[in-house]
This record gives sequence, C-alpha cells and structure tokens, in this order.
Amino acid sequence: MTDNLASWLAVLDTFERALDAADDQLDPTFEPPPGPVPEELRERAEAVLARQQMMIRGLTASRANVARELAALRRVPTGSPDAPAYLDVEG
Repeated sequence: MTDNLASWLAVLDTFERALDAADDQLDPTFEPPPGPVPEELRERAEAVLARQQMMIRGLTASRANVARELAALRRVPTGSPDAPAYLDVEG
C-alpha cells in the first residue's frame, strides 16, 4: 500500500467516524494528505462527501427552525411579574 493510499484511508476513516457520531469533532488543525484522492478510494470519498453534505443541509434547516423559534419567543410580551400572563399556544 502506498503512503498516499494509507494517508487517504486514514482521512476517510476519521470522516466516517465523525459522521457516525455527529457530535465528535475533527482536529481543527486538519491538513489533507498531499495529492489527489487515489482512484481506488474515489467511490468511498464521494459517499463520505454526500453524507457530509446531507448533514450540512440538516444542520442548516435546524438552525433556521431555531432562529424562527427564537424570533417568536422575542415577540412574547413581558409584563410585570405580579400580573398574570397568558400565551396562546394553539393559535
């Protein structure tokens, strides 16, 4: 096995583990191995990329949902602590 192939195998293993455990974080000092991904790893690398893109889309949608919820919460009027407050949760 060439050094380049071994290096890329290690990178793909790391990415796949991070995707499998979405809360794991990659090393922030990550540097890809020199040179292109070896041809024999192209299909696997494309699958990893597709999973990463799907995760990004999901996180983007979640972020937008959270932003909408926060905006709605900011619109809830605040009153004095001794006054009763009612919130229409069905309307």
